[in-house]
Amino acid sequence: MKRMFLTMIALFVLSAVSFAENGTAGPLTWDLSNGTLTISGTGAMPDYSYYVFAPWYSYNSSITTVVIEDGVTSIGNYVFDRYSGLTSVTIGNSVTSIGMAAFRACSGLTSVTIGNSVTSMGVGAFYDCSGLTSVTIPNSVTSIGNYAFYNCSGLTSVTIGNSVTSIGEYAFDSCSALTSVTIPNSVTSMGDFAFYDCSGLTSVTIGNSVTSIGKYAFYNCSRMTSVTIGNSVRSIGECAFRNCSRLTSVTIPHSVTSIGIYAFLNCSGLTSLTNLNPVPQSIDNWVFYDVDLNNVTLYVPAESIEKYKVAEIWQDFKEIKASISSAIELPVPESDVSVYPNPFTENFSIGGITAPTEVIVTDLSGRTVLQQTVEAGESVAAGNLPKGIYLVRAGGNTLKVVKR
Repeated sequence: MKRMFLTMIALFVLSAVSFAENGTAGPLTWDLSNGTLTISGTGAMPDYSYYVFAPWYSYNSSITTVVIEDGVTSIGNYVFDRYSGLTSVTIGNSVTSIGMAAFRACSGLTSVTIGNSVTSMGVGAFYDCSGLTSVTIPNSVTSIGNYAFYNCSGLTSVTIGNSVTSIGEYAFDSCSALTSVTIPNSVTSMGDFAFYDCSGLTSVTIGNSVTSIGKYAFYNCSRMTSVTIGNSVRSIGECAFRNCSRLTSVTIPHSVTSIGIYAFLNCSGLTSLTNLNPVPQSIDNWVFYDVDLNNVTLYVPAESIEKYKVAEIWQDFKEIKASISSAIELPVPESDVSVYPNPFTENFSIGGITAPTEVIVTDLSGRTVLQQTVEAGESVAAGNLPKGIYLVRAGGNTLKVVKR
């Protein structure tokens, strides 16, 4: 009898240990109370190769809130994968990275506060979080991983911080409720399928540092009516704007030298296209497939009209007219940087700078024609430039100037 009693006590203790609502994860401790999982300590959260290996997994159905306190430096792979009851997450300011599939398929998650030290978001970090309605990516983040917000079908608003330099492949694929997005000037690369099938997207602004628009980037954004393409884009990928049937006008900046096959396939609402490159790009017959070019007016630099009239595909537009040079749209400067006098005849100066600043002058084909570092109040010697329109990059801004 005594032996049986001791055995029952041992089993009870083991049971209590197995179902304890607290424990450790690497150097960190965790505690679950009233549906709130709090993770604290100093150091990195372990990565797990599969979601069931997280030490709190047995409580996944009862966890509604996660609080990751200051001191924790990373959120591991798969740590909250498929926690459908999770509704709120707060990430402390010491966290620098969010791991692969960390919050994948947390379908009940409606809000997340990302700490201002996070620099990277891993592959599929918030994949299929269909209840998530808005996200602010802080200025500390430099990269958004592949599939990061894939199929977040309830997402209506996303703010991308101005330190993000890359947006991964499929990052916002199938975010069907997203209505507008601004890609800041910090972003230099945008992966293939980045905003694929964002069927609710109506307007897009692509910043001035993006150099290429990936394949299928905005495929099937069927409600898109407006797109602003930054003036550093050199290539528009295959099927980039395919099936954007409500798009009525597009301006292709002077920097674009390559347009991929099917890039504007079935953009059937297109009535006006402005191409600011003075040299007609060599394009495939399928670039404007299912677009009735007989209903589209092409606007090009005045000096290039004859070139476009004999260029394959471009010559098929209804009519080719001179673009209004003064209507070249550039972003509003982020500071008080200015060029004066404008127009100029010999030299010009950069206003609004207080330290040595590199000035790069390009022609409308994107070719650098002048490069000089100037002090505040110092003139840029541009007397040797031919008369015409130029773009001046200085202090993170791009401005249009005219040489007379």
